[in-house]
Amino acid sequence: MPGDVFVDGTRKECTGVIAALERAMGPLGAGATVRALVGDVPSRIDVRAWAERKGHAIVVDRREPRGFQITIVKAGRRPR
Repeated sequence: MPGDVFVDGTRKECTGVIAALERAMGPLGAGATVRALVGDVPSRIDVRAWAERKGHAIVVDRREPRGFQITIVKAGRRPR
């Protein structure tokens, strides 16, 4: 997707992936898209749980050769 943000979490542990996602999402407006690539199942589970707690929507969650690609849409009201 043009203009989206990418977080490479393949070399990070679970808490590092979540911290990177928090930093990436912070300045973005509602409806913005962030793609994350995580390297293992525990990180995938943590990202899904974090997104649910924050109210973000996961629109893609698929296995890839290097791990799992997860695309998250930021929660909140979109500006009119």
